[in-house]
Amino acid sequence: MSEHDDEFADVPALAAASGVTEPLRASRQEVPTADGGTVSAIRWSRTDPPTGGREARITYLHGLGIDAHSFDQTAIAVDQPAVALDLPGHGRSAWREDADYAATATAPTVLAALDALAVPPGLVVGHSLGAILSARLAALAPERVTGLVLVDMSPDFAQRAVDRIARALESEEPFANLDEVVERAIAARVGGDEATLLREARHSTRLGADGRLVRRHHFPHLGGRMSSVGRFADAWPDLEQLDVPLLLVRGDRGYVSPKLHQAFAERLPDASIVTVESRHAVQTQAPLPLARAIREWAGGHGLLDGVEEPPATSSET
Repeated sequence: MSEHDDEFADVPALAAASGVTEPLRASRQEVPTADGGTVSAIRWSRTDPPTGGREARITYLHGLGIDAHSFDQTAIAVDQPAVALDLPGHGRSAWREDADYAATATAPTVLAALDALAVPPGLVVGHSLGAILSARLAALAPERVTGLVLVDMSPDFAQRAVDRIARALESEEPFANLDEVVERAIAARVGGDEATLLREARHSTRLGADGRLVRRHHFPHLGGRMSSVGRFADAWPDLEQLDVPLLLVRGDRGYVSPKLHQAFAERLPDASIVTVESRHAVQTQAPLPLARAIREWAGGHGLLDGVEEPPATSSET
């Protein structure tokens, strides 16, 4: 079995848990960047091998310290051809020499990668740092974005908390085994479902030189240097100039508190907001409610092929 076959070995189980009988097919694709690195992506397609990038209808952008696999079950349940990127410095994508992972720094690389992957205009779904990045993409290339979904992130999230998360990632020690990865995640209140955390651990770590597990992303490998993830509040002008439908899906125990929820609704009154039962990583902890929210909202705006406007529900707040 090849590395890529093994990488997607759990797709049938995720599809069964999602109630999908004929899931999209997953494959890994890497494209070069202008600085000599690469951006790695998971392509979700109806054919194997994919018939071409032009079938993709959604782009998924993950959050800080995780990777494209975090959206696997959501992508399967939404059931629309898509690409999910490993952001620069994360997953299997190349690290930046300057360790600058702010949206302003990475957006040109991501746009170039989408061009190389032949991704057409469509929805962009971004979680956390990926949400801030998705707003930057929409500002830089509005012709690419037909709708924007922010997953548990408002630009008003405290910058000191953003920076604290980055510093914690930088100081993370290697792991003896996958069980330790899960134990530390539970202790840090990242989540409570051990099977979900174990799956995430398998995808987000690799074997280090000393035989211990290390994260694939750049942050623990900086050797005492500090990374930058930018100022999240800088995304407000990007969001306020949007001319496409906007959806915020927040976890009831996530980073968008009721106070931030209210402020977001007041600042962007035309946006839709849906609250689901989840902590911050909604796409791993509540992938099916997230998928349902995306499909219902997209159906209401005619944004996805074959997804019709649903009857009115009480889930929107």
